[in-house]
Amino acid sequence: MAVAFIMMAGLAFAGEAEVNVAKTGLYQEISECFKEDISNWNNYFFKNNINNVDEKLEISFYVNDDQSLSVFRIRCENPEACEYVKSVFKANKMYADKVLTGKAYTFRLHLLYKAR
Repeated sequence: MAVAFIMMAGLAFAGEAEVNVAKTGLYQEISECFKEDISNWNNYFFKNNINNVDEKLEISFYVNDDQSLSVFRIRCENPEACEYVKSVFKANKMYADKVLTGKAYTFRLHLLYKAR
């Protein structure tokens, strides 16, 4: 049995109402991808025999012209947590609203995973 907790602290950018709605939608899509992945018993941590992760990450990505996301920086001290984030973004194609294209964004993620 695994206990997992993910807390995301919003995307860091400012803008008008349309952009804020798009930001919220993207925030929810990213959150759902992480929640779905970590709730799967056969997740990255299980496959790699990782029993405990408690890490705060800062993830920066660019929204491409086709509205797909490209991660270009992950800041954290735990390499296993960084690899996990890369694996989630690689396995899940996420797309942003058109109003967000051509810009870079950052969000923070608190990842807490404990296998029992």
